Amino acid sequence: MRPTRLGTLAVLLVCVGAVAWGALAVMSDRGVTLPPLTWTAPSGVALLAVVVLVMALGLRSRLNRPEKRLDPLSMARMAVLGKASAHVGPVVGGLYGGYLLVLLPDLEIDARRDRAVVCLVAVLASVALSAAGLLLERSCRVPPSDAEDDLPVARA
Repeated sequence: MRPTRLGTLAVLLVCVGAVAWGALAVMSDRGVTLPPLTWTAPSGVALLAVVVLVMALGLRSRLNRPEKRLDPLSMARMAVLGKASAHVGPVVGGLYGGYLLVLLPDLEIDARRDRAVVCLVAVLASVALSAAGLLLERSCRVPPSDAEDDLPVARA
């Protein structure tokens, strides 16, 4: 598994945001009512970001204590959780960012302003989720071995 690159996450954010913005702009231009927004999704994403951050910080503190061995399978699971969290953040952020771009021209309307606040909080929570996921993924990296004895021996 390769480490997640920030460029990949940025491209994912922009692409999902553009698709969401385009679809919602077409809906708005045709007179269709935009989907309602609740605080459930932004708060859920923020809670997930906190959980992943706590896991990353706990893992870092456990790695600093050499007397406790960590299970390799649980380390692999945490690495996958970190990678998944880092990728879910831009997807959610792009969806809410696209919605926010549609709402920006009409912020004088109270209902749209309230939706814009929900979108902004969701985008910030998704950035926090991506950052926490990257931190967890980076915490699971195996340091390179200096000893040549660890290398497999080629048998003829």
